Amino acid sequence: KQWYQRRVREASVLHNLRDRFQSDLIYTYSGLFCVVVNPYKRLPIYTERVVDMYKGKKRYEVPPHIFAITDNAYRSMLQDRENQTILCTGESGAGKTENTKKVIQYLAS
Repeated sequence: KQWYQRRVREASVLHNLRDRFQSDLIYTYSGLFCVVVNPYKRLPIYTERVVDMYKGKKRYEVPPHIFAITDNAYRSMLQDRENQTILCTGESGAGKTENTKKVIQYLAS
């Protein structure tokens, strides 16, 4: 029974990621993690207007995005006076470098 439940959960997660990806929604929260699926194309989701949309917002107030993760880490660093880490991990070509650039873009804005 446990094996079956795990397979059903995995299938529903993959289904959700596929649906979001097909709608160009490449960021998805899964618990504490932000899962990113590389679209292998440019999307208009990193403009100054989008940056402004995430400034000072809590993670649950805006759609999943690397900017939400970055803003949350930045605000926690200021408020709690503790170091913060954003870990971008994945296989070659997964978009780690691009997402790291977006973190820097957001912090520099």
